[in-house]
Amino acid sequence: MIRFVTAHSRRVLTCLVVVLATLSSGQQASAGNRGWFAAGPSGVWRGQWVSQSSGHRGALGARIRQTGPDQYSALFYGRFAVVIPFVYRAPLNRVPGTADLYVSSKRMPLLGTYQTTARISHGQFQADFAGRQDRGIFTMTRRR
Repeated sequence: MIRFVTAHSRRVLTCLVVVLATLSSGQQASAGNRGWFAAGPSGVWRGQWVSQSSGHRGALGARIRQTGPDQYSALFYGRFAVVIPFVYRAPLNRVPGTADLYVSSKRMPLLGTYQTTARISHGQFQADFAGRQDRGIFTMTRRR
């Protein structure tokens, strides 16, 4: 009888340890993902762009996904002059040694190369952009 209780107790204890370890690792992974998500640029963003050169402004959105360590692909979309839609994909790379600074460079047909420097943290995307004859800002908040 004592042998049965001891063997049974060991099995129960082993099961309990396995269950607790599984739950613990799941919570850690989940918490880690929330922290990464909050800190990184991946997600859906909405806001506006403003040209400091011309005064034009419009709606702006972005879908950003991670493509490698510290590397992202951003699909920016919005409107120019209220009715003219635009869409372009651009790389977005974290500046080494920083936690929230990202840069992008994209050659655009007829518009030249656009350089973007963005600070992305706490659900906010604040960026400066500069092209051949234009410069301005992007301001967006994370939607998901």
